[in-house]
Amino acid sequence: MLNAADARYQTDDTIVAIGSSHAPALRGIVRVSGPRAVELVAASFVAHDAAALTALSSASVIDGQVRLESLARSVPCAAYVWPDARSYTRQPIVELHLIGSSPLLEALVEQLCAAGARVAAPGEFTLRAFLAGRLDLTQAEAVLGLIDAQNEREFRTALHQFAAGLGGRLTKLRGALLNLLAEVEAGLDFADEELDLISTEHLRARLNMALAQLAALRAQMNTRETSTRLPRVALVGPPNVGKSSLFNALVTGRQSLVSEVAGTTRDYLLGRVQLDGLEIELIDTAGLDAALATTEIDQTAQQFTAEQRDQADLTLLCLDASRDEALPTDSASEKQLTVWTKADLALKSLPTDQLIVSSHTGAGLDALRAKLCEALIAAQQSDTDVVASTAARARTSIDAATEALRHALEQSADRIGDDLLAAELRLALAALGEVVGAVYTDDLLDRIFSQFCIGK
Repeated sequence: MLNAADARYQTDDTIVAIGSSHAPALRGIVRVSGPRAVELVAASFVAHDAAALTALSSASVIDGQVRLESLARSVPCAAYVWPDARSYTRQPIVELHLIGSSPLLEALVEQLCAAGARVAAPGEFTLRAFLAGRLDLTQAEAVLGLIDAQNEREFRTALHQFAAGLGGRLTKLRGALLNLLAEVEAGLDFADEELDLISTEHLRARLNMALAQLAALRAQMNTRETSTRLPRVALVGPPNVGKSSLFNALVTGRQSLVSEVAGTTRDYLLGRVQLDGLEIELIDTAGLDAALATTEIDQTAQQFTAEQRDQADLTLLCLDASRDEALPTDSASEKQLTVWTKADLALKSLPTDQLIVSSHTGAGLDALRAKLCEALIAAQQSDTDVVASTAARARTSIDAATEALRHALEQSADRIGDDLLAAELRLALAALGEVVGAVYTDDLLDRIFSQFCIGK
């Protein structure tokens, strides 16, 4: 008898699972996939218009009722039917949408299992999609990333990867290396005829281009790697310009001590802020002023501020609109925004393109939140292409491919060992194939898909 790990690779049977949350809800989903999916569901489902599910030839939504024998009752149900290989798993799929009650959903699963289906293993629907070539391994991991996303940033990262962000780039690179390998091996076949099918200069240029692409991918993974911390915004500026008041206005609840006395804040405070679906950590820091650093505590406070400013994803330079001061010439930066505080006490009119807020009245706070969200999303756009689980798995393979290509580049110097060069290209291709799933083992698939919940 097959155990759960072995059974998931038998794609010629029919699997079933609850595909929605087990918590009570208006709607729940039971998902069925496999050769007999439509047949098994049709035995329990009665359509309102008497259409036979087994007669469907294209994707359809059929309203009706499903008969639950163990409960001796029928319940309203909509059947979403994909009767052919154009489905997610490239097998017939039926999704039954009914009232989201766990006893009803579980009774339906038991009934379908009694009719000949098998309860799906964790991630088995997505595994079947991968095995059928519907998606690559990076996209399968992106599905898990979408399910497990804790914030807008993680969701956007997984969505980008699912759209073949990483997989598409690696597939293109593998295609280029396959073409290069074919040319090198063709040259080996005609070595006796001294045909120069690819020049050394051209060969080395293509190898260097592939190495540059891998280096860029590796650097991108190093940027975020497995870090799950929220984006950080540090409030910086001179003492007593309203940083702590702005911190309290943006963070729920009064958390920072506010005083007219300069230098009140000596440590830094962290608070969480929701910006239109993007959650961030806001940091209130001590005012930057060398004249205040007269004691060891003050010096430490200044050091903490500098550290938080350097480590933040974005700094918010706070300036006091109630003071007659000019905008610093070095205030413009990709990692820095400038905001004028105390707008209700402003001594002069400021340009309309400036961020101007009042923590006391709330004026300008919505515009500030929107600008912060926009700036953080723009700053993260190039750093959020790979979900953490894929990055952790892919780093080793990309490093192996890089090492193989470097060896190939060495072999290309004198063109004496093109057979060794071809061997290194094959090693690089195998390493990249592990990332997208062109090369895989059952252990690798078990490690990835066992993290999914049942029904996905």
